[in-house]
Amino acid sequence: MELKIDQKNLSDEAYKKIKLLILQDILKSDEKIIQEKMAQKLGISRIPLLQALSVLQKERLIEYNPRKGFTVRKISTKEFHELLELRGMLEGLAVKRIALNLNENIKKQLFSFLNDFEKYFKENNISKYSETDKNFHFFIIESCGNSYLPHINNSFNILLLIYTKGFKVKLDVSIETHRKIIEAIINKKGGEAAKLMEDHFETAKDYF
Repeated sequence: MELKIDQKNLSDEAYKKIKLLILQDILKSDEKIIQEKMAQKLGISRIPLLQALSVLQKERLIEYNPRKGFTVRKISTKEFHELLELRGMLEGLAVKRIALNLNENIKKQLFSFLNDFEKYFKENNISKYSETDKNFHFFIIESCGNSYLPHINNSFNILLLIYTKGFKVKLDVSIETHRKIIEAIINKKGGEAAKLMEDHFETAKDYF
């Protein structure tokens, strides 16, 4: 992964790069961010790096301890369950709106997600299945037609914080749930899709 960044807007670019490292689980939960090494990898000085880390700290993606320095925040089980509840409500609303305003482009994309879920499930390719899962849920939020939902998700890093916890469910349970959610949306059964989505995240609590 290329980390060197343009010399313009250094702190903003550093923020985006480090956030992506957290999202991709390259920087793992509770891992210390060594400032000298990170600044060198990004090709910047420590001042814009500290500015970027300050923003990430405010977003609760990292935390600062005087003795340990900056580390990727470790999400408690209680907080994780709260995030799951919130995610279920937000994505429940999102799928309801998508079902109500369904068009051919979104339907085509949903079928594509379903095909990928089926393919990687049959291959037992957990990495690719997980990647598809992330892309699907981000798509749901971004495509719902309510401009506040993506803003809320991005501002509070709801999906991102969940994935840094190592969010997972059994593949056989996951594939059946995603199949039902997608079919409900395509059949314009928004209420059913919303209930399935909320139940999906409620069930996920049992794995943590």
